[in-house]
Amino acid sequence: MAYEIRPMSLGEILQTGLSVLCSHFWLLVGLAAITYVPLGVVQEAFPIAAGIFARGEGSPASPLALVLLSLVALVVLGVVAPLASAAMTAALGDIYLGRPTGVGPALHRAWALFIPLAWTTLLSYGIIALGMVALIVPGLWLIFAYFVSSQVVLLEGLSGMAALRRSSELMRGNKGRAFVMALAVGLLQAVVSGATAAALPSLPLFGAAVGTVVSTVSMAYLIAVTVVFYFDLRCRRDTFDLEELARSSPPRGAY
Repeated sequence: MAYEIRPMSLGEILQTGLSVLCSHFWLLVGLAAITYVPLGVVQEAFPIAAGIFARGEGSPASPLALVLLSLVALVVLGVVAPLASAAMTAALGDIYLGRPTGVGPALHRAWALFIPLAWTTLLSYGIIALGMVALIVPGLWLIFAYFVSSQVVLLEGLSGMAALRRSSELMRGNKGRAFVMALAVGLLQAVVSGATAAALPSLPLFGAAVGTVVSTVSMAYLIAVTVVFYFDLRCRRDTFDLEELARSSPPRGAY
């Protein structure tokens, strides 16, 4: 199924993102779970290991457990999370253009573009940090100028400054829309997470499991909305229709 590519209102973008998520729920949530299941396990294991160490119940293995858990968390946050996010973006690009996709092809493309994506992300962070040091407003402006830089890397094959310039071009005149969209998704995630925590206050392990599921689905939805927003921007800035956009996007085999 190929989705209609046209300029959309923010409400339509949020609704389309939800539709994409629901239609391809297991694929997208499965990719998001690659990040959030390990993180959920680490978050539950940290207090246990720290408690044993604090009470002196253990042997010297207790601080070692904390170090190992910290290393696992760093690997998940520094490698696994970006890889899973990239795979979801790649899969959503294919889904939106009506191309066949799956966990394997999405992870393959994400891995193939991992270094260009990491370099582009680090470069954007460095430029944004300089903007923040200079003055808070330029820093915030740069955050939204580079809002779709990851999508540009994964769906257009650009990287580095070329990807950042392309993102800035697409975001010209759309930074306010991106802010409102991000705010709406963030508020929705906060409400759902808060309601989950309030409903399961006396069931810590079960509550943690449900919280992990909520975080996984929330991340999948956020990326789905961002990809829909990216195609909306391409339609506005490039005035492409679906056929032209499909031809201009690098095919899966190019990676």
